[in-house]
Amino acid sequence: MNLHNIYHYGQLFCFSGLEGETSRNDDFVGMLMDGPVTIRFHFETTVTLRIPLDENTPFEAVTGDILDGKGCFMAFVDRNTIVGKTAQKPIVYTEKESKRTKTGDTERIETDFGVFYLTAEEKEGAYYFSFSYKVKSPVWTDGELAELKRKRYAYFENLPACKDARFEKLYYKCLSIQKENVYAPEGKIAYRWTTPDRVPHRFMWLWDSAFHAMAFAEYNVEMAKDAIRAVLSLEYEDGFIAHMMSADGGFSNLTQPPVLSWGVWNVYQKDKDKEFLRECVPALRKFLLWTMKNRDKNGNGLLEWFTEPDYTECKCGESGLDNSPRFDFDNDLDAIDFSTYLCNDTKYLAWIYRELGDKENEEYFTAVHESMKGKINTLLWSDEDGLYYDRLFDGKLTRVASSSSFLPMFAGICTQAQADKMVKVLLDESKFWTEMPVPSMPKDSEFYDVDMWRGCSWLNINYFLILGLETYGYGEIAAQLRERTLNAVNGWYEKTGNIFEFYDADNVICPFRLKRKGEQPEKPDYRVHVHSITDYNWSACFTMLLIQK
Repeated sequence: MNLHNIYHYGQLFCFSGLEGETSRNDDFVGMLMDGPVTIRFHFETTVTLRIPLDENTPFEAVTGDILDGKGCFMAFVDRNTIVGKTAQKPIVYTEKESKRTKTGDTERIETDFGVFYLTAEEKEGAYYFSFSYKVKSPVWTDGELAELKRKRYAYFENLPACKDARFEKLYYKCLSIQKENVYAPEGKIAYRWTTPDRVPHRFMWLWDSAFHAMAFAEYNVEMAKDAIRAVLSLEYEDGFIAHMMSADGGFSNLTQPPVLSWGVWNVYQKDKDKEFLRECVPALRKFLLWTMKNRDKNGNGLLEWFTEPDYTECKCGESGLDNSPRFDFDNDLDAIDFSTYLCNDTKYLAWIYRELGDKENEEYFTAVHESMKGKINTLLWSDEDGLYYDRLFDGKLTRVASSSSFLPMFAGICTQAQADKMVKVLLDESKFWTEMPVPSMPKDSEFYDVDMWRGCSWLNINYFLILGLETYGYGEIAAQLRERTLNAVNGWYEKTGNIFEFYDADNVICPFRLKRKGEQPEKPDYRVHVHSITDYNWSACFTMLLIQK
């Protein structure tokens, strides 16, 4: 087992909801800073734990909840407490003035938003320490620390082995990210749930959760089911599911791409648990019916995203493609991606009903699928360009090409002849076949930029397109796309220790330097401006699925 061991800025350090109780609202979550070991905890103002090790200190493991290096070991034991042993004395810094008192080996650090305790006992040239939030914690003995270390390593030892030795460290990094981004049941969420990233998002998101569930299904099917259940449990009575949900009852007024039936079907394939299907199907049905009723203004059977034209940095958060140039028209659009996702999800919901022996609902959703499939091919396809586009309400296609233009291959909507034309466009090196495909906008577009969905490459889209290419007999090209994707992700992982939210399509610019709704500061710091998010959960999930494919 070749665990991730690269110490670098941007990686999360926190207690997982797979291990016990967590709390979103007062999460004791750290992010690694430059210079080992420096961990900044993200409360209202910064609290930083520093152990001044040498810059070249080697590490055996750097996971979401343990740091194991020469002269230093530390790990989370619960949501509020880190324990460890180090050759250097730990120090705590606070961003604002704090009140400090010391009793014996324990320093009490009082801020205006919480109290922290650092206990450091020196014995035989080493410091045994605990750093805790809210509750004073004793230091641990060598024997207790050794058992904690064994337990943390055993988590990874008991998971499926990596199937591609080239990417073994990257694989275990993916598993660590998936673990650290789990919350325990809390408040209005009665199940274990997942988040895209505990810094800075800290909410539960609709389509992200389906992606996380698909990855967990490979080795922890009950956690996969919980990730789906958590989302469905917060469905409104009328079928609406918010794109962003909070354990304390906060909900957005937007939805997100309908991929939950597809996600449920993928989880079901792992254990054929029909009770899970019966549990999920009423909510899945209500959600798709709500979507069809509330996102088709012109009544033509195709769907339009809710957009916010005045919010220039995120005109269509509902689509998940916040700042895509597709939405610069400031008009309602019959959206190729929205319509494709629903067409795909109705197919899988029909399959679910077939498994449950409900012929009436199977036939109904099969008919919806076939109807939408026909309309997408009739109204959104340009035979001249060999691509699908969004459509204005006056009937004109926008002719703004994007990575979404290829999604009908993923959903099995297009004919073989249409797929053949799309693949020719996909393989055009001046457009989409870049060093790190597939850019969200073609390289030769007037709109192209290295800013999120205005040109960067995203792993969820690559995964969809790999499945689509395989469906239409382009297995060799799918394999090339897999290779280019993994090589790029692994290359930046080896340089930075991170898996990122999105990547440069040319694979030249470090993801920290890419724009994210604006320019980045010289030194990456999400508190100044959010960079391509690190330890990003769905990127880790799709990377793992591609490695294991």
